[in-house]
Amino acid sequence: MSSATAAALQTGSLLGGRHTAIGETKAQVLVDKQGQKVIFKTFRAGETMPTHDAPVDVLVTVLAGRLVITVEGAAAELEAGDYIVFPAGARHSLHCLHDARILIYR
Repeated sequence: MSSATAAALQTGSLLGGRHTAIGETKAQVLVDKQGQKVIFKTFRAGETMPTHDAPVDVLVTVLAGRLVITVEGAAAELEAGDYIVFPAGARHSLHCLHDARILIYR
């Protein structure tokens, strides 16, 4: 691998904590290419994300913890290893039951 290629690679650990601290926002955009994003977020137990929507389809993958995601009034309890997909424009919210780490693909 050339040194230019190696310099362009971004590595880290979302599970073990080797990644750069993400501070108070608790969100880190890992990829942002042509409007498509992969976002890593952390939540503490009891935290919520108020009802909102996204202009694109969304895939949420739970890496650790447990939370409830409500989409268009239907609640789904998710834990590590689970995922949920919902369409563009769907109203959704989140309530964290146990400290959690998630990846959002949108």
